[in-house]
Amino acid sequence: MAEATEQSPEFRDVSRELPRTMVALCTCGDTLAQAANFDGVETAVSALDSVTQVQRLERICTQEGWSQLEEAFRSSEANRLLIGACLPYVYTKKLRELGKTTGLNPALMEVVDICTPAFPNRNSTSEQSSREIRTTVAMGVGKVKGMEPTLPAAIPVIQKALVVGGGIGGMSAALAIADHGFGVNLVEKEDELGGNLRALHRTLEGAPPQELLEQTVSRVEKHPNIKVYKKTEVLHSLGRAGHFLTTLESEDEGGETLEHGVTVLATGGKEASTESYGYGQSESIVTQHQLEDKLQGDSINPAELRVVTMIQCVDSREEPRNYCSRICCGSALKNALYLKDQNPDIEIYVLYRDIMAYGFLENYYTQARQKGIIFIQYSVDDKPRVGVENGQVIVGVTEPILGKEVTIPSDLLVLGTGIVANGQDKLAQIFEVEVDQDGFYQEAEYKWRPVDFLKEGIFTCGIAHSPRSISETIAMAEATAQRALRILTTDRLTAGAIVAEVRHSLCSLCEKCISACPYGARWRDELEEKVMVNELGCQGCGSCAAVCPNSASVLSGYRDQQMFSVIDAALEEMF
Repeated sequence: MAEATEQSPEFRDVSRELPRTMVALCTCGDTLAQAANFDGVETAVSALDSVTQVQRLERICTQEGWSQLEEAFRSSEANRLLIGACLPYVYTKKLRELGKTTGLNPALMEVVDICTPAFPNRNSTSEQSSREIRTTVAMGVGKVKGMEPTLPAAIPVIQKALVVGGGIGGMSAALAIADHGFGVNLVEKEDELGGNLRALHRTLEGAPPQELLEQTVSRVEKHPNIKVYKKTEVLHSLGRAGHFLTTLESEDEGGETLEHGVTVLATGGKEASTESYGYGQSESIVTQHQLEDKLQGDSINPAELRVVTMIQCVDSREEPRNYCSRICCGSALKNALYLKDQNPDIEIYVLYRDIMAYGFLENYYTQARQKGIIFIQYSVDDKPRVGVENGQVIVGVTEPILGKEVTIPSDLLVLGTGIVANGQDKLAQIFEVEVDQDGFYQEAEYKWRPVDFLKEGIFTCGIAHSPRSISETIAMAEATAQRALRILTTDRLTAGAIVAEVRHSLCSLCEKCISACPYGARWRDELEEKVMVNELGCQGCGSCAAVCPNSASVLSGYRDQQMFSVIDAALEEMF
């Protein structure tokens, strides 16, 4: 998928013309000319079917060399262009410009790397290098000969966004998009915005979360480009990047269908429930979130506590929740330091498997140790034991240094239970996106597309993607907005250069290609009785073509006859 901000140029119709290919060979100064016999290469290439002209140039990558190539191509009668040079990717933009100036569709132009084949090994001879270059160029000629001049599909973009989830992640993404002048529909299933931020009253860094919440909610509700839907859920969605239709159902306003160009899923997560370590058997056993709530509401007075024990990784990092939530250790450090500040005489024990004090959180871990908070490591094979005697919580744990059982009579036991996804499965089905094995939204690629889904035009941020802190959630939301703006800031979207097509006369409607497509870019049109392709959603991976038993599904630029021509050229010198 690519942005298209200008009207597509008019290319001359060469569909009824026989292929006439001009081949331009770059000698890279004297580098390739000395490594190979270019006279022989030129003679061999000239004899190839469809080649009408071979032009040898010194440095096509320079402005002078490119001008010479452009002049030669203009004066030729060729309707195909093959360039043999180094680093083909640097010519992508130049080929588009050449297409505009010459009126030839850039889809009929190709660049092949002849530099790498020219040096197959350290001791290669001129004949070996010449043979490798001849083969590479012949393969390129075979490919461009079978190319068809097609224009990529383009659709107008609905320059509005839909953000599902009104927590700090969803609100931050909505504001970042709206501040650029685009309309945003923000959908929240609860009766107020804020999500998990409403349950947080302090941070390790000392910033007041409720002030951030109040300011963010105020900005969202007053923003002229944001419309907020509360007590509203998504019922159905269809469409593709640039144009989605999504149906909402509101308790107050009933149903409504929205048009939008991008979707952001920021549905958050929640503290995991537990039945371990006697939770529910005593009011003195609480979770980290409950402790923070009770401290804020004055139902727990730090001055009245003598001993507090915290157990981390409760039901986490083991099946069925075999992942680390990362933020639990930060919550434990935050609450432990707060208790120590309020009551320096309190004894606090943190029982942990591994402390996840990443980045600058290490400073707070050091502070906790310096203030006398005791950290005791335990293993998954030897977990702490918890009992309740006469209203008091008794915690037993094996101290690894002493190698002995330690008993800790505690006034309060605090459990770090981790974070779970907020029931993403329903929305994942509605928007046709993936969730991972732990129930969180699955990004397209964690390194290169960390906020995108495989399905173009849909993005995610915040705890819906993975457990994270407030600052990390806001940073991810802003990254998501940047990716969404890539689509919203253009008037039209065009399909990629390589997309799948269906030859309906050969299609048996077996639907194997539909299930094989990882991008959800194919469907069966029941009225037309045809398999259709979402050209903007198609990423040109070729999975559909690989499973099609009839060669009905093909990739543009990779048709059977083209590939056979390329294979024949590759094998020509071997027989």
